[in-house]
This record gives sequence, C-alpha cells and structure tokens, in this order.
Amino acid sequence: DIACIMPAMGPMIDSAEAIVIVVGEQYQYQQSGYECQATEGQQQTKGWYDASDLNASMLHMIQKLGSSKDAPWLTKIVYIVSPTAVGNAIQKNATVDTATCQQQTNLTTVVDAFITSYLGSGGGGSGDASSKQVNPLPPRYSFPMIRSLLVLSDVIEEQVGQQMTKTGNTKVRILPQGTGGALPNLDLVFATFYSFQTHPSGGRYEQSHSIYYGNSEFRAHPFGTELENSVKNVVTRLGGMLGLDKPSVASLQTYASDLAGWIGFVAALVIGPVQPHSFALNHGIDALTIEVHVPSMTNSVGTSAIHAHYADLSRCIEHLLRSISNLHERLHHSVAQYTMPSPSKFVSHGEYIYPAILVSLPMVVRAASLALRDITLFQFEFVGIVVGTVLITSCANACTVLATGRSFIGVLMVIVAWVVRHNIPQSSCREKESRTDLDTAIECRKSLRFVTCLAGIYLHVPLLLANYSLGFPSAVFWTPLLAILVLSDRLASFCSNNTVLKAIITVAKMMLLVAISPSTILPSNLSPQYVLILYTPLQLLLTALWFV
Repeated sequence: DIACIMPAMGPMIDSAEAIVIVVGEQYQYQQSGYECQATEGQQQTKGWYDASDLNASMLHMIQKLGSSKDAPWLTKIVYIVSPTAVGNAIQKNATVDTATCQQQTNLTTVVDAFITSYLGSGGGGSGDASSKQVNPLPPRYSFPMIRSLLVLSDVIEEQVGQQMTKTGNTKVRILPQGTGGALPNLDLVFATFYSFQTHPSGGRYEQSHSIYYGNSEFRAHPFGTELENSVKNVVTRLGGMLGLDKPSVASLQTYASDLAGWIGFVAALVIGPVQPHSFALNHGIDALTIEVHVPSMTNSVGTSAIHAHYADLSRCIEHLLRSISNLHERLHHSVAQYTMPSPSKFVSHGEYIYPAILVSLPMVVRAASLALRDITLFQFEFVGIVVGTVLITSCANACTVLATGRSFIGVLMVIVAWVVRHNIPQSSCREKESRTDLDTAIECRKSLRFVTCLAGIYLHVPLLLANYSLGFPSAVFWTPLLAILVLSDRLASFCSNNTVLKAIITVAKMMLLVAISPSTILPSNLSPQYVLILYTPLQLLLTALWFV
C-alpha cells in the first residue's frame, strides 16, 4: 500500500525530490535454551492495522502533511509505504539452531519490491520471488527522484508458546548499517537522532510523554545490553583494583559504554543482521532503519488513547521530514564512511584509518626487507607455479560455492601443498658446491613470502577504504600470520634436520590451517565476496608458504 503526499505549494525545483517512509511491524521470536521456531503468520497481521498505535499516529501525520495549513513547509513529495495484510512472511516451522533467534517479517521485502517497482522492469531485485513479480509504479509515482528512505519498524517481542508481549523501557535503534559496509549520509543519521530531542511547540509538555526524555534507550546497533554490561563490569573492577576515584570510574564507564557501542556497530556492519533499508542503499539512496520497541502499558492515558511515545514518534518524524524537506540533496555534501559508538557520536574515516595503517605496516616492512636485503635470487619459476595454482584453485572454489553452495577448501589446501612440495627446484651439479637444496628451499620460501605479503597489502587496502569494519579485523588477523609468525633461517634448518621436531611442527601447521579455515572460524552470514576474493586466496598462499 502506497500513499503519496504532494507538497501544497509544489516542488521548488524542476526535478522533484521524494522521501519514502516504510512503516510496519517486526516480530522477534525468542526462546532461551531451546531451538527457536517461528509460528505461521501473515506478512502484516490485520490486527496491527486495527490496534497499532504506530499505525494510528502515522495516519494522523499523513493528515497533517496533506494540509497546506499544517504543513506549508513541505517542498518534497512524501511516500508512505506499508505492507499488505496478506501473505506469509515467515515459513512454517522455520528453525534456527541458536539459543536466541530473531525473525524479521516482510519489511525487507517491501523495500525491495518498492524500489524495484520504482525503477521499473530493469531495476532488478535482491533475489526474492515477490520482488521480481511486482509491476512498475505509475508515472505520477515514479517521476520524482527518491533521495531519502526511512524504515519505521514497530518491534514486537513474542515468547514462543506465550501471548504476545511488549515489556520494559522504550528502546529506539537508529540503524544505518547496510550490506557490504554501505552507510547513508551521516547528516541523515544525526538529523534523525536530534529530531527525537525536539520539544513540541506550545501547550503543556510532560517529560514522560517524550520518547527521548522519558527514560528511553537509544543505540546505533541492533544488539542488546549484554556486551555493554560486560564491558562496564570489567572497567568497574579495573577501577576498583587501581583505586580510582568516582569521577575517574564514571569516565571509564562512559568510555566502556562507547566502546561496546562501537563494537556493536562494527559487528552489525560485518555480520548483520541485514536491515530492511539495505536494498535502497545499494541503489545510492540515503536510507536507515528506526526500530522502536514501546512498552504497552507505560504512561498510557487510556485504553483507547494512542501511546504517548508513539504520538511523540510521529511528531519527531514530522520534524525530521521538515529538516530534510529544506535540503537540496544534489548540492549536499557530507561523510559516508564512519563508525558510531552511539547515535550522538561518530568516528570519521580520517581518524580510524591510522590504526589500520599501523596494523598493516608489518606486511609492508616484511616485504621491503625481503626485497631489499634477504632475497639473493628470486625464484620466478617456483613463485609463478604456486601463484598460478592458488589462482586456479581459488576460482574453482568460487565456482563450486556459487553452483553448489559448498566449499572444498581442505581439498584445495592439499593440492596446493602437493604442488609446492613437488616444484621446489633442485640444485644442479655445478651449483651443489656452493648451494644446497636447503638453501634453495629457503630462497623459495623468501620469494613466496614476499609475494604473499604483497598480496595481503593489495587485498586489504581497498577493503580498508571501502569497508573498515571488515577490513580492520581482517588486517589484524592476517598480518601476524603473513609477516610476523616467521621461522628464522637457522631455526628452519634445525627443524629440517630433526625428524621428530619437523613432524610436530607439520602437525601443528595442519591443525592451525584447519582451525582458520572459513567453515571453522568465520560466521556463516559473513560477506561471501570477502570469503571468496580475500580470505580463501590468502589461506591457500599461507598453506603454500608453510609447506615450502
């Protein structure tokens, strides 16, 4: 369902701009200690339309925006999109193996379908069957250029086997995270957060009716408070052990809260969950999701009245629309690469790039020392064979994963190790007087380590610039393996002469390679592009390096 609100005075420029607001409910099915099951339900239950305070407050906001008297400031077209009340959003008897699981309803599909229909038949979709069957929007709906998209998600927690409940304090999650590290304009995030801090104009105002000042929780990540509480407890104990005074402990707790929020923000960018607005971000539309969890009985005026926090939410969204409506997006410039410890703080790309450079510096130093000092004779033929084998096996693994969904990284590591062991060049008769086979193997190892460090640098630099949340942990993980954990030439010679020690080190290498394989250490919802393009080639190069 789509409602179009035209400005009373018409757009101020020839190329009209539009704002999209997607409104709907989202269920969170939780069950601790058992397998979580999502019961059979509709895409958008009819009871939500009849009884939802968010739906009622949005209808009131639509009425105000459509009035030239109440909204003379509106200069952009506003679309209100909501799911239909039919269809299945959650498969029957869908199960997840985790102790606590979360199932999103159809808001992601709604955004996908709307953007696809807005773009027309050539827009494509995210692969969902429903998004491929939508019809193009009429010309009067598709002529304006969509600049911003907001998803209002009414979160309802339901304990499996119990009645639907909404308990606790009001929780607001401002979630800008998209897929592949994509983020909206930072000004949109701050405008959204600061719109919650505004006060209604005129009349009597009660602080408890405000969604911001009424003891609500605001975060920039979708996770709970467990991480924040754990970090605060550690910091508090540390402050007690150091004998710090109360102001210092309070400052440490604030820092711990921001650190936990930053970790949650980065984790949401890397492993998800995927937010409903992500498809809009992939098409260059500034978008974010606002998750709202309002308790049912807190500060309610009456059984038939709209919850005060829902009413204030619609007022805040109206304030946000007013600020966006006065902005010409074609001339707007801001930051699109950042991380956020909290909705009111951010760390820009210019600040967090320095730790990434320092973390990656050992690979640069190792490659430079090998090229300028250690390598006396570069083994071009050996390195070419190994690198070619790694490229071929990586491409074969990518094709296998895309075709069957299964990876055979263990088999590929065995193939690479076999190629390495059978292609180490042997010293000729004339060279045996001055060079031994061990010296040749050491030169092959140095040459291959030089290429491996270069590969690590060139693969991580674009990732750090595009998706810091994924690139920084990856650089922290791979830098010690490729550049620091290196056996010296003397130790390598000693191990080659000691059969028992050589066997122990070989078994340890094999166990470590199995432990760091993608299926063992990486989460299942990590970006497949990262696994296929960066992680798998580096692991195969590391395998070759350790079996030279």
